Amino acid sequence: METRFMKKQMSAAYQYSRVRLVLNYYTLFESIAEKTEVSEEVMFCCQRLNSLMEDQLFGKSVQDGLLKLRSEITCKVETLTSYTDCFQIYGYVLNRLERKFETVPETGIDEEDLALRLMEFIKDAGETPARNERIRNIIEQLPVRLTKQKFFGFIMEGLSVYLGASRKSLKDMMYILRTESMVSLGADMAKHTSLYKTLAKLQDIDYRTMTNESYEEVSSLHRLACESLTEEAGMYMMLQELVNDMCVLSFSRQEALVDELEEEFYKSLLSEILEKFFKEDYSPGNEAFFNKLTQLEGKQETYYERYLRTELPEENEQRNLDPDFINAVNVDRLLSGSCFAELKQVEEKAKQEPSEAEKEVDRLWLERVAEEFFKELETMFSRTSKPVVRAIMAKVLSGLPVYFRSISEIEDYIRGSLKSCLDEEEKETCKELLEELMDYENILV
Repeated sequence: METRFMKKQMSAAYQYSRVRLVLNYYTLFESIAEKTEVSEEVMFCCQRLNSLMEDQLFGKSVQDGLLKLRSEITCKVETLTSYTDCFQIYGYVLNRLERKFETVPETGIDEEDLALRLMEFIKDAGETPARNERIRNIIEQLPVRLTKQKFFGFIMEGLSVYLGASRKSLKDMMYILRTESMVSLGADMAKHTSLYKTLAKLQDIDYRTMTNESYEEVSSLHRLACESLTEEAGMYMMLQELVNDMCVLSFSRQEALVDELEEEFYKSLLSEILEKFFKEDYSPGNEAFFNKLTQLEGKQETYYERYLRTELPEENEQRNLDPDFINAVNVDRLLSGSCFAELKQVEEKAKQEPSEAEKEVDRLWLERVAEEFFKELETMFSRTSKPVVRAIMAKVLSGLPVYFRSISEIEDYIRGSLKSCLDEEEKETCKELLEELMDYENILV
């Protein structure tokens, strides 16, 4: 890449990440100080981050250690995401049982009027992606009263969009469907003992025969698990953002133009925070420290705007062989706002033959992949109570590419779902959720 452009871009990236690292590092310190309990796994990752921070401050190469920690945090968050998918299923079930055990006022929503307004809501979305997103959100909240074969037919229709696409793209979709439907639980989920036990309890319950007492107990169990998940995931997100900024410093340091006085100033701030971590002194910083922090006000925004003014050239075969270009692409990905963005590798040479993942999906391959999934679902359904089966169906259908061929098909599905649900309490809850969905979207617009 052209040297002048590289120095300009890497300098802006370095300056931005350096400021953000200081501010986020102190935020992490404050977060741990405020908590009465932090999981051992989170503290272990924090300690490794602190060790890497110390090495980086002393000018040691930490890139390999950072990338390894980044990968491990990503795996931990994937495990928590798998748990989130599972608990969403049971949240769906408990939500639709609420009116059986709690006094909740009727919505007063007319079924026919609701169907008409849902259709207008879909049509008003404008662009196709926004319209499809609304359709998926509606499907997730509608009552599910489908035969197994009809359900499998919808899945096949949804997966048909992958005909002619790469096998990897279909594989990625099947991974999402398997985790969201609980037919495939992550290998590391059992290591998270408390959440694993909670999930096992939720799986063992027959939701058709629940009493008021058992409903209260299970609702409380579910709520506490969700709170724990949210809190732990938030800590890992904070750690990953710090790791990403340290990676940017490592990747960009060689090309960045650095003011040594500024560098020492930032190092002094990071060193003070690091020292408090090592001493396990979680008292607030002193006045002198906060006076230094105030000097950073506005700098993060200034440096980020400067970085945005430097656009990367488009990728091509030749550039993908250039380590400097790949380095710049990775800095861009680390600053993209996606904490877990996949980093790019240098391509050694053009491939002569497509890999297995790059091959196209044909009808035979699609049917084979779908049939394997259907067998897994049948096994899951055979040992699961009906309310949970319906929740799984709703989750899978809403996760698929939209499978309706026309507006009239969507309308038929909405009306059919509402009409076929004879459980008035469940239907009332669904009406309420659909009304909330439309209200929320209209506020955003």
